[in-house]
Amino acid sequence: MQVVLVRVTEDGRTQSLVLKHDRTVIGRQTDCEVRVPTPGISRHHCEILIDDDNATVRDLGSSNGTWVNQDRVESHELKAGDLISLGKHVFVIRIDGAPEEIDAVACYEDGMPDRGDEPEPPRVKQSGPPPTASQGSLADSGDSSVFDFDFDISDEDEDDQPPL
Repeated sequence: MQVVLVRVTEDGRTQSLVLKHDRTVIGRQTDCEVRVPTPGISRHHCEILIDDDNATVRDLGSSNGTWVNQDRVESHELKAGDLISLGKHVFVIRIDGAPEEIDAVACYEDGMPDRGDEPEPPRVKQSGPPPTASQGSLADSGDSSVFDFDFDISDEDEDDQPPL
């Protein structure tokens, strides 16, 4: 089973990453296999578990939750085309090539849950500099199992930045 995590943006851009391990941790921390260094993402936000027949996403106690198809989940068996929302980011799950075509704008809109009924989490003062985005590309980086999505942090709302 090949599982690909496809990041979609509201302006229509996509980035793809083939998940090569049985367990892939997604979060802000540098030891995560998929690093999303932006506000709204916990240090160890969630994990995707893959075996021969199934892919499952499991929340790791994140502050803002892990959402699949606009529903907050603790654990959820993934199907091709499912939309995972973490913070302000939406990912499409592609399993064995399906879905073949992805409309990034529509998937972003469909994947971003209405969180109006949830209280905003308290802002935590960070010590040290905030995490920075990778300057790398989507090319395989050799033996490293860590992947930094190439996030344009400048298009995040300034209000979402934690106080320095």
